Amino acid sequence: MALQVRPHIANIQPGTHGGINFCAPAKRGASSKEILDFSTCCNPYGPPRSVQGALAKSDIALYPDPDCQEFIGLLSGKIGAPKENLIATSGSTELLRLAALAYTGPGDTVVIPSPTYGEYELACKIANARTVKYEMRESSGFRLAVEDFIALARKCRPSAIFLCNPNNPTGQYLGFSDITKIVSSFPATLIVLDEAYVSFSGEAWDSLRLLHHPNILIVRSMTKDFALAGLRLGYGIACKEIINTLKKLRPPWNVNSAAQQAGIAALGSYGYIRKCNTLIHKCKNYLISQLESLDYRVIATDTNFFLVCVGNATDFQSRLLARGFLVRDCSSFGLPGYVRIAPRRMQDCRSLIAAIRSMRSSGK
Repeated sequence: MALQVRPHIANIQPGTHGGINFCAPAKRGASSKEILDFSTCCNPYGPPRSVQGALAKSDIALYPDPDCQEFIGLLSGKIGAPKENLIATSGSTELLRLAALAYTGPGDTVVIPSPTYGEYELACKIANARTVKYEMRESSGFRLAVEDFIALARKCRPSAIFLCNPNNPTGQYLGFSDITKIVSSFPATLIVLDEAYVSFSGEAWDSLRLLHHPNILIVRSMTKDFALAGLRLGYGIACKEIINTLKKLRPPWNVNSAAQQAGIAALGSYGYIRKCNTLIHKCKNYLISQLESLDYRVIATDTNFFLVCVGNATDFQSRLLARGFLVRDCSSFGLPGYVRIAPRRMQDCRSLIAAIRSMRSSGK
């Protein structure tokens, strides 16, 4: 008899993400290094110099500290949260899956705004929970109508709610009062507040003000702002009870030694991030102004990336890729007419605009 996979697992499809498909360039006889990647939303200026030196100190012959004590201790002092309210993970996506496994399961309902990061739904599918989506309207710039969202969620009696803030891929950022209203409306529901891109928002508010609520889990990534995507490093902030529950589920040695050392070095480099943000937003504004001058409609955004209405996203992406540029086809978000673009350095941004102008002048 053949092995039987659990039905809810057998039907799962892997998530779709930005970034270079390393097989695709090879098929075209090109190297992935020749592609300028505007599809991922990481700091285009790379990690701070201190990270390179820290990596040299990492002893990969030894098991890493399973509790990331040095990293957690420094993080605690940096953000002002007690160590018992913190957990380190191999990227923020691992934390999302731990939360789904701990607090959702068969018979449970999870409410998720849409469009948003696809890993929320995937994490819930792995836990065999049912997801209900609240569709954000294109006509309102994809902003979440908080009262309507709460009304829908109340009907579902959810075990968890996932919120991306700023939202990926739309870039909309909810204020303190809106998030507080949602958290307070569902005291028996885990509210997962994913702040992976909050460092790129110029109007960021301190979400640690919400920690007196025992039902909130704040998720943060260090791979975006500090450009550590290849190392995988994220962390969660929550009450002690939630943190202890998540620790029971995490794999042993889940954060490797190199990532821990890089994180320790990065925590002392917030001045570098502020400097990079100034440059990033300058490049973002350049891209938006140039695209709008070409009659593309750009969705207003509160973070580093933005949506552009191009008509046929898959075709637009394919034609740009043939010219050596990668943008994010948002069809997997349910937005087949949009691409998502995150700025690179100014020289690269100018090259992208030149390629789009060339594509348009050729009638494509």
